[in-house]
Amino acid sequence: MSLRIDSTIRHALAAAAALALLAGCATLEREGVLASAEGGAVVVRNGAPMVVSLPPEPGAGFGWILKTMGPGLAFIGGPDVTVNPKPPSIMGVAETTTFRFRAKAPGTTVVEFAYVAPPGQSVGTERTVRYDVTVTPEAYFGIL
Repeated sequence: MSLRIDSTIRHALAAAAALALLAGCATLEREGVLASAEGGAVVVRNGAPMVVSLPPEPGAGFGWILKTMGPGLAFIGGPDVTVNPKPPSIMGVAETTTFRFRAKAPGTTVVEFAYVAPPGQSVGTERTVRYDVTVTPEAYFGIL
């Protein structure tokens, strides 16, 4: 009888270990952060993407440029115009200029964009959008 109990316990432990591994795999699908177009504070987990979508005026030739990027983030793409309707597989906001980053080191950093005019034209007052980014450590089995 004790052999059967040991076998049952072994199977239960194996099932629990398998569930823990599956739960751990879920943390590999990191949730991304879509930052507000107005700027401000952003919190993103290390390894996760951060997407900034800013309103463009492509017909007028005006556009957004990355002005400042501190350490802790990797620039992975942009500027890209996100079309309308937005494909479901893309993070971003339809009809915007999108920049993509990936958090690469815990800490704080700054990302700033400037709205610029085409050559020979002036914007008037320069518009900027600033993000104060906090990169948190990775989650371990879904727990920070």
